[in-house]
Amino acid sequence: MSWFIKRKKLVIFLASFLIAGGVFIATGRVADTSSEEVQVEYSSPVITHAYALKKKAILYNNVKLTQAISGSSFLKTAWYRTHAAKLSINGKTQTAYQVKDNSGKYTFWVLRSQLKSINSNSYKLKLAGANNRFYHKKIGFFGDSIPSGWDGYHFYMNNSYPDWMNKYLGTDNRVENFSVPHAKIVGKRFAYIGTTRVAQDLPVAIKYHETEIRNMNMIFIHIGTNDYTNYSGSGSLRNVIAHLKRNMMAIKLLNPTAKLYGVLPLTRYDANGQDRQNMSDMYGYTFGQLRSAEAKLYRQLGVNVINFDTIAPNLITDQNKDIVYEDHEIHPTPQVTQKLGYYLAKYLINK
Repeated sequence: MSWFIKRKKLVIFLASFLIAGGVFIATGRVADTSSEEVQVEYSSPVITHAYALKKKAILYNNVKLTQAISGSSFLKTAWYRTHAAKLSINGKTQTAYQVKDNSGKYTFWVLRSQLKSINSNSYKLKLAGANNRFYHKKIGFFGDSIPSGWDGYHFYMNNSYPDWMNKYLGTDNRVENFSVPHAKIVGKRFAYIGTTRVAQDLPVAIKYHETEIRNMNMIFIHIGTNDYTNYSGSGSLRNVIAHLKRNMMAIKLLNPTAKLYGVLPLTRYDANGQDRQNMSDMYGYTFGQLRSAEAKLYRQLGVNVINFDTIAPNLITDQNKDIVYEDHEIHPTPQVTQKLGYYLAKYLINK
């Protein structure tokens, strides 16, 4: 009998429940299981990524795995790892993560083998209002680091805000996400994601994914902040918008029936913490002017405008930017990408 099966047999549920937000949460603790020979070989902080619990996962209160609760009450919760530990359990090596929920209310240790991707088909988060409206939809994203799931230093490992949006909409397809860090509206560059060469800038991304675009039902474009960056080579605002128009028309020609959504660049700060809304770049326009020009063009072309300042007005503010942005300037933390996906899904459901 494996150590894990033996451990599960030690679970002794107490008949006690807590009412939290109208939901009953089982809190049955197990007896002390220190008889298992658990040795901690090392423990250290790790890059934050989101996970969901497998159906029969057990959560532990400490890295020695001596006290636990059933994970059955937390199957819809998103868990963010903060630390990793290499354990030796009866001589067998295992990896455990310390995880926190998005609210920060709960912190546990859990074996890596008891976690799954948020993109797992068995992880259900569909919002009630979605019904089956989005079930068979094929959704595509084109853009830069924000929709690609890049925090300024690392990828989120398949939990970008388009992934979360998809979960909340309850589709049965993965998002086709062709967003690439540092992508621009103006340009013809390719980039490497690991060892894979990908079309980076919007014009070449559209060209190299024509077949996928023709089969999409909903297409999101989230791009522009890198064109505003000094030395981007994108030139004047007029030039940037002219290229954006050309790109959008190319998508419309490829797929006249798809619903198009233009996502405005997220609020951006400089290295000193100042909002760039009214700051001019070297090409003579402000970040606010870029956002306004994009919105105006999208409306002229009949493209739905997505402005997170409107649909999630208190999510990113001058007061919390150092908490919600991983780099304190523009790239959201993994926890905030979940919220971006949630608010975007709610907007689409209520539209």
